[in-house]
Amino acid sequence: MYPPHNPTHPPVPRLRSVKIEQGKLNDQANTLAELAKTQNAMYDLMSELHAQHEDLEARLAALESRLDALGTSLQALPSLITQAIHPLPPPLPPQPGAPDQAAQSSPCRWPPVAPSDCG
Repeated sequence: MYPPHNPTHPPVPRLRSVKIEQGKLNDQANTLAELAKTQNAMYDLMSELHAQHEDLEARLAALESRLDALGTSLQALPSLITQAIHPLPPPLPPQPGAPDQAAQSSPCRWPPVAPSDCG
C-alpha cells in the first residue's frame, strides 16, 4: 500500500519531486545514448581518416619517386642538349698505311667547313 500520510510532506509535492527526478534521469540516459552514438561516429571518422592517410602516404611516395626520376632526367638534359647542338669533331686525317677513308665516307661533310667539302 501507500506509505502513511506525513503531514510535513503532502503526497502531491512528493510525487512532483519524484517525477522531476525521473525526468532528470531520463535526460541523463538520453545524454549517454547520444554520447555513445557520437563516440561510434568519431570512431568511424577516425578509421576513415586513417585509411585516407595511408592512401595519401602511398601517393606521396609515388610522387617522390617520379620527382626523383624527373630530377635525374633534368640533370642529364644539359649534356644531351650540348651533344645535339655541337657537331662531332671532324674526322682525323688518314694514317699512313691505313685504307683511304675518303673512299669509305660520303663526299659531303656536315657541317661544311670549306666550300670544297660538298663537292
